[in-house]
Amino acid sequence: MTFLRSSAAVLVLLAPCAIAADPRIPEPRILQLSERVYVLHGPLQHANPSNQGYMINATVIVGDKGVILVDSGGSHAVGLHLATYVRRITPKPVNYVVNTHHHGDHYLGNTAFAGATVISSETCRKLVAETGHEWLDLMERDVGHKLPGTKPRAADIAYPAKARTEMRIDGVRIVFWVPGGSHTAGDLVVSLPDEKIVIAGDVLVNGVVPTFQDGFVRSWIGTLDEMLTLGATRFVPGHGDVMTSEEVTGLRDAIARFYAGVAEGYRNGKTEAEIRATLDLSAWSKLERSYVIGRNLNRAYLEAEAASFDAPK
Repeated sequence: MTFLRSSAAVLVLLAPCAIAADPRIPEPRILQLSERVYVLHGPLQHANPSNQGYMINATVIVGDKGVILVDSGGSHAVGLHLATYVRRITPKPVNYVVNTHHHGDHYLGNTAFAGATVISSETCRKLVAETGHEWLDLMERDVGHKLPGTKPRAADIAYPAKARTEMRIDGVRIVFWVPGGSHTAGDLVVSLPDEKIVIAGDVLVNGVVPTFQDGFVRSWIGTLDEMLTLGATRFVPGHGDVMTSEEVTGLRDAIARFYAGVAEGYRNGKTEAEIRATLDLSAWSKLERSYVIGRNLNRAYLEAEAASFDAPK
């Protein structure tokens, strides 16, 4: 195995292997961040027939005897596809799967890891049970066919909101942090203090417009502020390239500016369409999934409206 080092990460050039990957699904781009930690970078585009619902970053944490996999992909087939690349990194079995939130592209691959213990936040576990079949229907619609073997599988172990739980799993020191509503109501952030790495799911994205559809914008800004105090030097987003603390700050500031502009427009009695005309959206308009900007404005507008009722009179 040959390593090409850069300031951000290590690109791993993997030798040919007898384990066959699914030719219908794009290959991940693999980055080694430390002796234990590898990122499987997936495509940026939304689920479609070309990517077969593979559109996320999955993180491989190699323990003493097994693997902790953070996020399992958008179907049973995608999970199996990721498993082939895990085996190219290490022969150790996947003993734990961590789900960062309840959006189907991040957890519908859980079924591919039948012997693993699944971990999430309590809210994510509840939302998987309540909305899992809706996410499966959406994924099948977007890829254009049924997804055999795919079904919602909720967590075996779940952590409560606004809690941090530190433990050692298979020789790896891990902090499971449930920050409260950010990208969703049940995000789970994985911190590896010894590696100075944070794995954030869609609380962080890079090269993609952040999606507020199920989010809590003001709380999200606070989560990013707190994330920057964890002492990490590398941050794994749910989509896009691994980020630096400066890039996390940039995302935080972009979300804060967007919300501030929407809130000011609401206070001035403007409609959503009038507010959109006042915002500088040039940076987000160039990114993948810029179509979510309208939904983001609507969510931020509703938050600004709700905040106005809570403000001192």
